Amino acid sequence: MTVSNLNAGEPLEIGRYRVLGRLGRGGMGTVYLGESSDGQRVAIKVINPEYSRHEQFRMRFRREADAAQRVRRFCTAAVLETALDGDQLYVVTEYVPGPNLEEAVQSGGPLRGSSLDALAVGVATALAAIHGAGVVHRDLKPSNVLLSPVGPRVIDFGIARALDTLGGITGTGEILGTPRYMAPEALRGEPVSSACDVFSWGCLVAFAASGRPPFGGESLPSVLYQVLNTEPPLDGLDGPLRELVTHAIAKDPARRPTSQQILDSLVGRSAEPEQAAHSVRAAWQQSPPLMTPPPAPHAGPMTPAAVPAAGPPDAGTAVWAQGTGETSPGSATGAARWSPGGRALAVGAAAAALVAAIGGTALYFALSSGGPPEGLPLLYQEDFTQSGNGWAGGVYDGYNSRYGYSPEGYYAVDVNGTNPVGRKKAPIGFLTAPPATPDPSASPTPVIPDRLLLGVDAGVRDGSSGPGEYGLFCRGEDDYQATRYEFLLDTLGTARIRKAVKSGGGELIKPVQVDVPEDGPVRIQAECAGGTDGVRLTMWVDGRQVGSALDTDPLPNGQVGLLTRVGEKSRAVLKASFDNFTMHGVPRTATSSPTAPGGNSE
Repeated sequence: MTVSNLNAGEPLEIGRYRVLGRLGRGGMGTVYLGESSDGQRVAIKVINPEYSRHEQFRMRFRREADAAQRVRRFCTAAVLETALDGDQLYVVTEYVPGPNLEEAVQSGGPLRGSSLDALAVGVATALAAIHGAGVVHRDLKPSNVLLSPVGPRVIDFGIARALDTLGGITGTGEILGTPRYMAPEALRGEPVSSACDVFSWGCLVAFAASGRPPFGGESLPSVLYQVLNTEPPLDGLDGPLRELVTHAIAKDPARRPTSQQILDSLVGRSAEPEQAAHSVRAAWQQSPPLMTPPPAPHAGPMTPAAVPAAGPPDAGTAVWAQGTGETSPGSATGAARWSPGGRALAVGAAAAALVAAIGGTALYFALSSGGPPEGLPLLYQEDFTQSGNGWAGGVYDGYNSRYGYSPEGYYAVDVNGTNPVGRKKAPIGFLTAPPATPDPSASPTPVIPDRLLLGVDAGVRDGSSGPGEYGLFCRGEDDYQATRYEFLLDTLGTARIRKAVKSGGGELIKPVQVDVPEDGPVRIQAECAGGTDGVRLTMWVDGRQVGSALDTDPLPNGQVGLLTRVGEKSRAVLKASFDNFTMHGVPRTATSSPTAPGGNSE
């Protein structure tokens, strides 16, 4: 089968899919339109060889691709499968027919009214689903939002983080990501969090409303200066949506709402992504779509006109690039245009339900009941891509060390019957309690919050055998006799919350069986929330709550960190890996000596 827009040497088959054409090229690889034997059309992103030959990149890519598959399918292009081994790395996602937002605005002008509202809600819904799975998009921009017949769909989420293993710079020396849509902290090289995606959401909505990026400039230094130092005009935005975007693009990530809070502000308190996605789709389809569906599968040689046009009906034979902003021109008879104003995206009762709550922008809503809490500022984050950041141990080699920073970009902790417990406290730099005699002349030092949320991606590596457990702890004492709250997942997929006092203790909830993937990490999250009636302890695995308990005889505030354990004097071996450790909360401040307690003990 010949395909007109494929060059010599490009594949005609990838895995179990035949290649119908090239959709575009981006910084990480090339995207192809593929088709399975049953006629399902997919987008296949093939990673560039210069990245895939790096073993550290491959390991990080595997973890990020696995995490991306956990994202629920709300206003996103779902990840269907991945190829994580061999010479050719690729990700297969749903094929989304439709232009990307950048091309649509360039050809049809800015979005207005209900069209803009529907876009804002749809992208916020996608981010809520992405962040709910513990994934950060990292490269949200107009070319990564496709305007499908059923609403906006976000693509290319999470996988760009694998490039961090190469030092944050591409082979050509370019900054990873699109500076006009990157948060200030990301441009400064600070840890990337979901707050960066919120900043990008604000920039994206501002672009859709005005037709121009909020931070202009012709040169990279000019763009960087504006993102870091200036406030954009936000043309085309008014009322509560303008106020919400203003909060989203705050320079300080702690002042931004979360994606869930944005969604709540747009469609109502404690909005579920599923509910919002349904409303977006209903509003988007109030009038017939202006796009023609892709043609039926073509069995014979494909001419330029037979390559499926993912754009509007008057786009000629242009193939809209999946997430790249490129088009592959054919013998088009007319300019490629898409008019958002002609679609009447949010008209009638469905639209009223969708955007009625925009009349009041109330940020930082109460927490939703099922998943982990939203709205707590990020206080500490570590992705273990570089050693020497304060965690115990140096570079882990698997032979002469039992714990430390792995060259593959995670933190390793190995235990066995001789050394059955691995407890590693996080170097968070917070006091565990205000000083008894504060120094009025000293600068304020943060005190660890009474309420905090911990999170980590954890997994069991090859070489493990027998039963063991791993997870998080809070309110720990720096003593050989263990005193702490423990949130643990064992090698059989059982979760529990435990309280230990001077090495003795017991379970606060009955062990709960959870679904754990056969390979790849899980996201463990734990909340320690002190109050007048005690400490509320709650645990989540991959975003699903597994148990909660109230301890009315609470332990005092203390250290937080990672924990692994096997039976004492047993033959069990547990090799645990930890990545993406986070701590959220609202810190107290205390006047104390300028130096907070530090160090790491066993």
